Amino acid sequence: MARAWYAASAYLLATLVATWPLAAGLGRDVAWDLGDSVLNMWILSWVCEQFRHILTGDVSRIATFFDANAFYPAPLALAYSEHLVAQAVQVFPIYVATANPILCYNLLFLSTYVLAGLGMYLLVRELTGHAWGAFVAGLLFAFAPYRLAQSSHLQVLSAQWMPFVFYGLVRFFRSAAAVGPVAKAGAQGPALRMKPLVGASAALVAQGLSCGYYLLFFTPVAAAFALSEIARGRLWRSARAWIALGGAALLTPFLLPYAALRTQGFGVRSLAEVTRFSADVYSYATAFEEQRLWGRVLRAFPKPEGELFSGAVPLLLALIGIFGGAAYADSALRTPSVRRPGPAERTRRLGPRWLTWLLSAAATGHAAAAALVLLYRRISIDLGPLTLRMSNINQLLLRAAIALALLFLVSPAARARAARFARDRGFFVVMLAGAVWLSLGPAPQSLGRPVEIAAPYRLLFEAVPGFDGLRVPARLAMVAAFALAVLGGYGAAALSRTRAGRMVVAALAGVFLLEATHVPFLVNGVTPLRSFNTPEARLYRPARAPAVYARVRDEPADSVLVELPLGPPDFDLRAMYYSTVHWRPVVNGYSGFTPPHYPRLVTALSEIPRHPEVALAALRASGATYAIVHEAAYLGDEGPAVSMVLRSAGAVALFRDSGDVLFHLPR
Repeated sequence: MARAWYAASAYLLATLVATWPLAAGLGRDVAWDLGDSVLNMWILSWVCEQFRHILTGDVSRIATFFDANAFYPAPLALAYSEHLVAQAVQVFPIYVATANPILCYNLLFLSTYVLAGLGMYLLVRELTGHAWGAFVAGLLFAFAPYRLAQSSHLQVLSAQWMPFVFYGLVRFFRSAAAVGPVAKAGAQGPALRMKPLVGASAALVAQGLSCGYYLLFFTPVAAAFALSEIARGRLWRSARAWIALGGAALLTPFLLPYAALRTQGFGVRSLAEVTRFSADVYSYATAFEEQRLWGRVLRAFPKPEGELFSGAVPLLLALIGIFGGAAYADSALRTPSVRRPGPAERTRRLGPRWLTWLLSAAATGHAAAAALVLLYRRISIDLGPLTLRMSNINQLLLRAAIALALLFLVSPAARARAARFARDRGFFVVMLAGAVWLSLGPAPQSLGRPVEIAAPYRLLFEAVPGFDGLRVPARLAMVAAFALAVLGGYGAAALSRTRAGRMVVAALAGVFLLEATHVPFLVNGVTPLRSFNTPEARLYRPARAPAVYARVRDEPADSVLVELPLGPPDFDLRAMYYSTVHWRPVVNGYSGFTPPHYPRLVTALSEIPRHPEVALAALRASGATYAIVHEAAYLGDEGPAVSMVLRSAGAVALFRDSGDVLFHLPR
């Protein structure tokens, strides 16, 4: 256990360095940018406030938990995006003590790195028995380059519970195998044996509550692993195992509001939108532009959510783990042999040598051809009088699978090697390949053009509830990063058997941190605006928010606030965030989904001085009773002109401070 604490301390130190200068302003600066990070701070604040009211006796808040105070009068506004309940549980005591959403957000942000590293360390140490390989695997997952590209999405970064799920499952099934047939039959076994499984179930619930994408992307993977181990250990009759695994049912109440949105006519993505945010084959050769070593070199096919290059070091170590890790695994399990098999026995084990070589070559050749077609869409091989043209990846993969099946049929040795491979690394290889394949979405593309390959994600989109509400299949890249880190841990363990190998691994770990990080880390980032003045690159905690929000807090509890300008995300996000000062309903909103009325309202209020009648009618219909006009946000004299329109319609100015004017709107 002491080694785990040392590893956690090292991950914490690496996190502070990799994200510097964030640690110098934990309660003041916002990690990365003031975009979706601000949305997540509002969500965390709302959920923590509901927790506080419920724990102090106001149980009515349970029924209105998802009726957040944005997009008034739309219901279930919290369900338009991630609810972040698991993250809110983590920081609730800090939120109550400080009332500082910025501090809470930053602590959560940093914790995702440390916990991801620690969880992967525990998992790979359990799998390989090698602490150094496990430590490197933790680095590979904690600082996976995909995380840097997702720095403004706390929900995507919150993948730290994945390795804890597998760690608990691996420990449980290994202990179950050691206990023997008594426990397998369902009899009372050691109480300790259930603790890893309960921990795995708790981690799975935490992961599902942290990110809706991982609820659908990762939960089936964990279930598949558990079922495969149950089948291998013949634990079908272990009632306690099934009860513990059934703990995932605790997620059900948090799914109901999202189902309710569908009954209101939205909450479903179009096939075109999902395809747009799917990975391209060349996304995995496209680095995030802020990556230190590769950002300006590997730009094969930039697209939204499509910068998925995993880094050179993880790929190298994973390849060693897949092909060289076999020797490491075999050496750990090898027992002395009393004799070497003779020629006849070797022939019987291997099968006819010419046939095994032929089938191996056929499987390998067709798999390689499938990979080339995936990259180039079609390939032609000129053999003189004969030209081979290949474009259908499905056929090539099918032929490779048939050749592999025949190889296993005729060669007991090949079957034995495959069985050994499946016992340790095989599942993670399949997990990696499956995640990459599914990330290509419902219509796989290479360089933006369709490729002839099956699209299993299309089946999920059409047949499995919930998948049609996810916009970004490319986020399966985090599941791929998880599997890649495990395989990289096997590779690091295999290399670290000698002193020279450990030095090589240490050097590779250093190179990886260079290629995966961006120091100094960006804080308070803003994108310049064209149609409005760009807001200040700073957000303030509620206690130091602009004075106009404290004035709103003095108005009646049933007040409804609209902030102008309305529609630009930068200003809508700030309206939502600063509503944490007064918690009055606000007409403004920004989220993953938008209620049907909101685009019409944005259009009506976009040119108030030029079309005052339309704008005033829309304001009355919105239900707003108060308005804040941020005059300094508008270009030229448009801000004062907006205030003049409101005054001419009977609005009364109640407060003015630094270009912010609070109006009481006429009924």
